[in-house]
Order: sequence, then structure tokens, then C-alpha cells
Amino acid sequence: MPNSQRKIKSFYIDTNIALDYITGRNRQTISVLDKIRDKGWKCISSSFLAMELADYKKDSLFVLDKVIEKKWEMRKILRETYKKDLRRGDFEKIYDWFNDFKESYKNLELYDFLTDIHDWHFAQEISFNSNLSATDVIHLFSAISSSFTKNCKIMITSDKQLITEGQKILDNYKLKTKLKIMKISDVDNKFFVKRSSS
Repeated sequence: MPNSQRKIKSFYIDTNIALDYITGRNRQTISVLDKIRDKGWKCISSSFLAMELADYKKDSLFVLDKVIEKKWEMRKILRETYKKDLRRGDFEKIYDWFNDFKESYKNLELYDFLTDIHDWHFAQEISFNSNLSATDVIHLFSAISSSFTKNCKIMITSDKQLITEGQKILDNYKLKTKLKIMKISDVDNKFFVKRSSS
């Protein structure tokens, strides 16, 4: 076949994987995502990931402000978390923090996978027939959709419930050949750990 072009591998990443990378809280995640980037492979996710990251940063700024500046006790912080009083400067910090992540990890592409009523109906069907939260359903649906539209064959997450319930969904809809749900250690072992020849 003349000039046949190999398809670039794509990995769908859940929000917890992005947070592991941004916060530096999991070295293996950082290593694996950097290896994916170095190979020229892509990471993709739902645009919803950006909003979840913004929520994480809002919570972080709120807690830091209340703990350090106002010396609130933990019980009060937990009670007041949903009554944030962030200001314009805080929102700019959130925006800058997210853009710094996008700049440092340029091979992440965000897409809107829920684009029409049929997509939403399928996502609702997953929600009504599983133990997954709405956010996990959005990511699972997006990963399934990306397996058809973006040649994405692997979803990476550290969420045990999402792995367990997601496998059931893939089984029920006969999608196991289209998408695999893997932990970061599984991705590392499958794609990056050198096997010794016997």
C-alpha cells in the first residue's frame, strides 16, 4: 500500500487523570501522559473536563482563603463550600491555571461529544441503568463516542466505580471491542514497559 498513513493512537482521559497530572499528585500519571505526548499520540476528553477542573480550582481557592485568611474550622468550610464568594481576581486565577495546563500539555484536545438529542438519550439510558454519577456518564458516553469518531480505543481513569460500571455498560452494548477502560498502570504496562525476550 503506497503512502498508507498509520492512525495516531488516542487516549480518552477522565478528569481525575488530568488532575493527577496538573497537581503532580501521581508520578506514574505524569510519566505516562508525558510518554503519550512524546510518542506523538493524543489525549482527548470532553469539554466538560474544563468545567470540572474549574470547579476543582474554585474549591481550592475557596478553602485556602477560608483556612488561611479567615481561620475557619474545617466543619464550617465544609458547610459553606457551596456558598463560595470568589471574586473577579479569583476567576482570572482559575482561567490562567487552566490555560497554563493547556499550554504545558498541548496534546490534549477537548471535544463536545453530546451534540444532539440522540446522544443525550443514550447518555440518559446509561445513567438510568447504572450506578454512575452524571459526570461519569458524560465521560463514559464521550469515550464511547470518541471510539467511533476519534479512533480512541482506550479510556484512562482511576475511578474504580467508573471502571466497574463502565465495563458492564460496554458488555451490555457489545462495545468491548471498540473501547477499553484502563487504569494508568495498565496503560503503562501495555504500551511502555519493555518486555524481556525469553
